[in-house]
Amino acid sequence: MLSIMDCSRWQRIPAPVAAIIAATVLFGIATPFLKILLARINPLLLVAILSLGASCGGLCWLVACRSDFSNVALQTVSKKEWYLLAGTVIIGGLLAPVIQLISLAIIPAATASLLLNFEVVSTVLIACVLFHERLGRRTIAALTAILAGSILLSWNGGNIFDFSIGAAGIILSCFFWGLDNNCIGRISSLPAEMIVVIRGICGGSMAWVLVFLFHEPFPGWGPAILALAIGFLSFGFGLVLFIRALSAMGAARGGAIYAAAPFIGCIASLILFADPLGVQFWVALPLFIAGALIIIREQWEGRS
Repeated sequence: MLSIMDCSRWQRIPAPVAAIIAATVLFGIATPFLKILLARINPLLLVAILSLGASCGGLCWLVACRSDFSNVALQTVSKKEWYLLAGTVIIGGLLAPVIQLISLAIIPAATASLLLNFEVVSTVLIACVLFHERLGRRTIAALTAILAGSILLSWNGGNIFDFSIGAAGIILSCFFWGLDNNCIGRISSLPAEMIVVIRGICGGSMAWVLVFLFHEPFPGWGPAILALAIGFLSFGFGLVLFIRALSAMGAARGGAIYAAAPFIGCIASLILFADPLGVQFWVALPLFIAGALIIIREQWEGRS
């Protein structure tokens, strides 16, 4: 029997694990705060501000770590990888976040947080269909549970074709996020941090151009500073923490921990808001939990 006072078996949390936990929390709590900001800021302008904050977060990390990209040979980047980089700029830097924020504005934040689990489904299915990656039986079961929960949350409760536009929009944005994940995962000639910064700067620039073209009103300094802070911490600094952790502990274990982010967002949303969720939410919740737990077990055991 171990003595309570025997601390020799306890160790400090390894740095990569601490980094992935921090990234998971930062990303998870972003959703309810974005919901609050959408009451003051147009989705397109919010994407532009978030991209600016994310770029600053990524650049500050690179400066603090004194990252040197002088040895990166751009001539070794293949034509296919340039296309993939352009795809991640357009899809992950502009299209997916705009659709996600437009949809978030019209559905409860807790529901949106749960639906973000569909990103896992889309990432795996796209990898399977387009890039011929194989799926195990437990992974298929997990994806089926998450897909069933997504359909349930999207259904308005009327006839079989009566779906919530907001929920369908979140699912569509998750499809684009999955496509973006596959694009990033297949760019091997550029450091991941450089891809994040390029996506933030280029995608954000496109968003700012559209903001000026559509004459979007400025919300005031308070909401703008909060949006910058969320972009800096959750989508800039947090994303770099995520990438650094994956490189140290492996994509499987890191991704398994990161799967908790939607549930953190859901819990934070339930605390911050009093939105009526209905029976569908509570029926779908165990489906998402079951799917996430299966994925966590599958990925963790895969690297044991």
